[in-house]
Amino acid sequence: MFAMRQLYSLLVGSTFLLSLTACPLVEPVDRVPLPSYKPLLMARTQLEQAVAVLPPQELHNTGKIYLRDPYILINEQYQGVHIINNQDPSHPQPVAFLRIPGNVDVAMKGNLLYADSGPDLLTFDLSNVRAARLLHRVREAVPELPMPETAQVPAEYQVQNRPADAVVVGWQKL
Repeated sequence: MFAMRQLYSLLVGSTFLLSLTACPLVEPVDRVPLPSYKPLLMARTQLEQAVAVLPPQELHNTGKIYLRDPYILINEQYQGVHIINNQDPSHPQPVAFLRIPGNVDVAMKGNLLYADSGPDLLTFDLSNVRAARLLHRVREAVPELPMPETAQVPAEYQVQNRPADAVVVGWQKL
């Protein structure tokens, strides 16, 4: 009985292996090259001085949306936050643009807006959205901005080849 099972297993295994040799060969697929990105850098002093409330700007590369009745806050990737009055949803009115270099994320609690600016975490008082005030900056509170997709960074743009005071505020596809 044991010898019959071994013979049966050998027969099934051999048949399987022979059937594999009858399969047509598959052509190798060319690998798609990964895109390359370079970091957009800003000197720390320039980053800290660039935060400002500006007149409304055009929407171009939007990200996250936050609703704080009657306002809508819309992230402009790596640039800042659009503030829009949505009291009349059929006619939203742009109010201001809060320039925050390196911004990709926002959150609110009460009148406080929390936003990243490159590696820093900023707190704004939005009790008057037309005159938003920066209350506090925590340096190096969040990790460096990641690239927008799986990609590669050419050697000349690697961390070790950047100026010491440089902060990543965005990424540009090469």
